[in-house]
Amino acid sequence: MNESAKDDEIVPMLRACIRDLAALSALPSLWVGREPPQVVHSLLDILSAALRLDLAYARIEDPRGGDTVEAARVGGAGKELARGRVRELGEMLTPLVGSATSAEIVSPIDNAALRVAVLPLATGEGAVFAGSTRPDFPTPLESMVLSAALNHIILWLRLTRLVVDTRRVEAKLAERESSHLQLEDENAYLREEVEVALAFGGIVGQSQALRDILAEVELVAPTDATVLILGESGTGKELLAREIHERSRRAGRPLIKVNCSAIPREMFESEFFGHIRGAFTGAVRDRPGRFRLAEKGTIFLDEVGDLPLDLQPKLLRVLQEGQYERVGDDTTRSIDVRVIAATNRDLAADVSKGRFREDLYYRLSVFPIRIPPLRARKEDIIPLAAHFIALVSKEIGAPQPQLLEHQVAALRAYEWPGNVRELQNVIERAVILGRGGEIRLDQVLGTRGEHRRSSGPPPAPAEEVVSDQEWRRRERANLVAALTRSAGRIYGTGGAAELLGIKPSTLQSRLRALGIRARERV
Repeated sequence: MNESAKDDEIVPMLRACIRDLAALSALPSLWVGREPPQVVHSLLDILSAALRLDLAYARIEDPRGGDTVEAARVGGAGKELARGRVRELGEMLTPLVGSATSAEIVSPIDNAALRVAVLPLATGEGAVFAGSTRPDFPTPLESMVLSAALNHIILWLRLTRLVVDTRRVEAKLAERESSHLQLEDENAYLREEVEVALAFGGIVGQSQALRDILAEVELVAPTDATVLILGESGTGKELLAREIHERSRRAGRPLIKVNCSAIPREMFESEFFGHIRGAFTGAVRDRPGRFRLAEKGTIFLDEVGDLPLDLQPKLLRVLQEGQYERVGDDTTRSIDVRVIAATNRDLAADVSKGRFREDLYYRLSVFPIRIPPLRARKEDIIPLAAHFIALVSKEIGAPQPQLLEHQVAALRAYEWPGNVRELQNVIERAVILGRGGEIRLDQVLGTRGEHRRSSGPPPAPAEEVVSDQEWRRRERANLVAALTRSAGRIYGTGGAAELLGIKPSTLQSRLRALGIRARERV
């Protein structure tokens, strides 16, 4: 079977895992407050059904300080085992912890030969065991599912301890009024820890589309599968790549970012793979290259669709064989790197037009994740705006303003062609302009009159209010003027992006959104 066919099989299997374990992804938050036996039994039921296990056993310490919980399921139907037999099974399995990740045993229940996956928790917290009579158990996909299940149990243990600590602090507050303020601070801190544990890193939002994406990340992160993140500029592709890295077994190693659209064509190979001294004019010393810097870690190839066609076979070789050569060097080097790629282009269309190699496309899209634009998940706009307001206010040392009703309406009505990055820039400017008072969203976003405040003092006469159409006309003229001054250059010193004080990718998004064509740029 060729490599592309294998990839075609992997993707549906991964998708099936996501569908089968959708309930599992929500369990940590649902488990908080439940009795430990309920948690352990529900975990074993889900694992037995999802993986068709012949044996499932868990021994977990009660995070609230109660008795240790032991439970087991046997047979294809996941039958619950009697307490005496559970203890006998535990005495047989527990010594396996620490000796190996899997083992072969003879079941004390029916003397069947079993392959058992060993999933230890932290020291003193217990372990989970999954067994099957299938000789290939566990497959890579089954290992991924088991790893995700173990992560959920660890998260539940953490959440439960935090809840216990929070309740302990609340009890202290009632008993010790003399230290009221100090204990309130501690209580707030613990509540924040619970919220952080339930949140998904630095990703802010509440839409169903975002929840679906995070469920996919939860499953693919523990694996080494290559991930392709698709979405418009400014949707948060780099942030999602960082979350995948932080939740992987490579989290202790670096995440190296390469912006493929910002590297001069003649420097691509050197930037990726490095060079030796004297390889070309200006190569005065050896250079390792980005892939070598990412050894044992993750490399994030942003805007991978901009890779030159003649370099794509070398990237494909790294993905297939884990090997490369530095520029000017005959020595073949091996590399252990996980690749996460991102692009705002339609790579499938580029493949059909001969702009992107088909085999590289399939190699990169083993596990594709598409981020919808911000206009397609408007539920996330206000939580994101509030998040950015808090960050900017703290950074400039100003009181944190609140969004008014007409400002909320204006933010939701705007289409956000630049997505989350544009929202962040708008909020930052509005907070700085209104430092110490109401944020000046009208000056930044070009808010229409119907979204202005209906009460309060009128604006100062010196503050000009323009229509949305006029605001866009001025923005278009300003962008064209910057491009004219920079002779059409977007990147680098003296480029239009530098003149405007924004990122090159943000400028490109605005040019596309305003329909500024090449002939208008110079």
